[in-house]
Amino acid sequence: MDILMGDITVTVERKWIRSMRLAVYPPDGRVVLRMPMLMPESRAREFLTQKWSWICRARERVLSRPAKPERRYLSGETHYVFGSPCTLQLEYVTSGANSVRREGDTLVMRCRASASEANREALLYAWYREVLRTELDRLVAAWLVRLDEAPVTWSMRRMRSMWGNCRARTRRVVFSVELARVPMACVEYVVVHELTHLVVQNHGPAFRALMTRRLPEWQSLRRQLRTSGY
Repeated sequence: MDILMGDITVTVERKWIRSMRLAVYPPDGRVVLRMPMLMPESRAREFLTQKWSWICRARERVLSRPAKPERRYLSGETHYVFGSPCTLQLEYVTSGANSVRREGDTLVMRCRASASEANREALLYAWYREVLRTELDRLVAAWLVRLDEAPVTWSMRRMRSMWGNCRARTRRVVFSVELARVPMACVEYVVVHELTHLVVQNHGPAFRALMTRRLPEWQSLRRQLRTSGY
């Protein structure tokens, strides 16, 4: 179901959830409202009217982000590793395992000459997972101790519209593999952000206040993520 608000079309998805959830997705500013299965449409329209200013600001931020360069995973391309630009260099091999390694500001990818673009992309992201897992292991463990929180179960997944997701009830956290591209301070911000959702499950005043106590510079790091071209 779609609801037209001014010149913005809102996609409405009914789910077995308790409350409404609103999101604006890059790169085109698509607006999605998830609402409880049995809630009347009139409540959705009322909610969207209340959130109209937020929707407009969120879409403006999303649409103002720099477009990410098209990547084909070929020699000469720039790929980021924790915020540092690295030049991709392909080395074609006829035997042995495909691999990626970092040598200073160069990412050396060893692969068959027949490897497709999808194969090269998968190879790079497998390497991203390895390096990111090491850093997340360290950060999640350190912040759980610092916050006096019980252990959580966490995993990684390629997510194009969010950096992380926390399910407080099951204490499960998912981090985007794209975090391997951004500066380490931003990775730490996302870790703290998701762990804070164990206490506060929304982004309201209580959440913002707790984030400020835990990571005073969190808002500048959030802006950096939102405007980055990593």
